[in-house]
Amino acid sequence: MIKKNSSFFVFIAAIIVGILISVNFDFERIKSSYTQISSAEYQKAIEERNNLYKDIGNIKEDNIEMKLTINRYMREDEQNEKILEDMKNQIGDYQLFTGMSAVEGPGIILKINDGYTNYNEDMEEDINSKLLHDSDMALVLNELRNAGAEAISVNNHRVIPWSGVICNWAFIGFEDGSMEYAPFNIYAIGDPEKLKAALMEDGSHIKQLMIRKLNIEIETRNKITMPATSSNGIIQFMERNENIKEN
Repeated sequence: MIKKNSSFFVFIAAIIVGILISVNFDFERIKSSYTQISSAEYQKAIEERNNLYKDIGNIKEDNIEMKLTINRYMREDEQNEKILEDMKNQIGDYQLFTGMSAVEGPGIILKINDGYTNYNEDMEEDINSKLLHDSDMALVLNELRNAGAEAISVNNHRVIPWSGVICNWAFIGFEDGSMEYAPFNIYAIGDPEKLKAALMEDGSHIKQLMIRKLNIEIETRNKITMPATSSNGIIQFMERNENIKEN
């Protein structure tokens, strides 16, 4: 009976060994997993761990500094964008006032046409009196500016701050060589009622033209559209004087 039991255990052991061999069981790995390291190796591992902790700390500090730098740049970019936007708006305003861009707004249309003349009966003085001359146009434009007109055009010609007019037979000539002829539709953007009241005041040049029997009409409009000037607007001789303090 004892012999049979020992044979059975040997048989079982052989089976187990066979299974372990079949799965390539690594006895050396098990043995090595329990191998103790030396004190020098342990100290080296401690130092490596501390160095890793130190590197992680430095990375965290760098990350925080980078975030602060990025936030500063973002704030500076926002400020620069605001400055750039203000500059664009200022340039846009300059273009409006100098006539470099098309504009629209409420205002009036002042229609001026020469008076009726009879060349067979009227004296030469009377005929000239019923015609609109360059001096008349200059005075009318000046009255409109003085009344608060923010933009002016004569027919299709945009009047700019340095516009001048000259009489050229039946035409009114301007600084860029262009010419307009009667009837003159003078467009002015501004407060319609204020502009009309200023033109119709006693002593205004428009009243003088009416007395001279020129045909005058004034029409208020809620919206007037004007083209940009055909002038290039290049400054050749004028420059900024940095020595004069601005108020």
